[in-house]
Amino acid sequence: MKAAFTLIPAESRRLIAKAVVQMEEIKIAKQKAYIILNGGTTNGYIAQELLGMRELEPQKFTAGTNTHRLLCVTDADKRTPFPIILYRGERSSKTLPEALEDFHIETVLVKGANAIDPEGNVGVITSGFDGGTIGATYGTATSQGLKYIFAVGLEKLVVSVKEASAWAGAKTMDYTMGADFGMFCIPNGIVVTEIEALKILADVEAKHIASGGVGESAGAVVVVMKGDLKAHAKNVPIPANMPGPNWRIFPHG
Repeated sequence: MKAAFTLIPAESRRLIAKAVVQMEEIKIAKQKAYIILNGGTTNGYIAQELLGMRELEPQKFTAGTNTHRLLCVTDADKRTPFPIILYRGERSSKTLPEALEDFHIETVLVKGANAIDPEGNVGVITSGFDGGTIGATYGTATSQGLKYIFAVGLEKLVVSVKEASAWAGAKTMDYTMGADFGMFCIPNGIVVTEIEALKILADVEAKHIASGGVGESAGAVVVVMKGDLKAHAKNVPIPANMPGPNWRIFPHG
């Protein structure tokens, strides 16, 4: 089977969220250790899938966001509190430092991102003086060997995160529309884009073909996938009356 999909950002986030909760690393952490779900809009979708928190509004599960053509900081009194910390599948009252200090090698951290490049480098924007959440967690995760999952859609694909991060730095800028900021370049995270999500959920190969659009398709990505979807899909519902190879899932005209 070969199929093409155009996914708007919200659909990509939902797809990625469904895949993250099915990852082996998450399943093991849910049984033996901590899952630390840091802030981010995609992580808001993951919280919905992982905990059934459908009332959670993803756009409020973050400190920083790109909205109204500006990099902004969300109002503290309007945010959904994060991180969400689970210990052996149950909500924990421990703080982030306390959870990291209660060390388990199976502990998994999950974070959104602001950029991804073809080499798999992840870019995380930070406007806090101390580096924000990534500044508080990345050192421990790297030095101790914890798994750090970065859930990020291909709408955020850039040429080079290494070059992008070298151009950032709050105090190096003379003018910004919105918050001034720096950027972490992370080369060793576990990246989950739409491509990895389709592999996890349906064991199919996928390629990022095109990006962009107008109206509700602004920020959309076009993905072509191929594989034996009926044989391998475990988490993707397949219609019983699946039509032939030229069937359009979203017909136009």
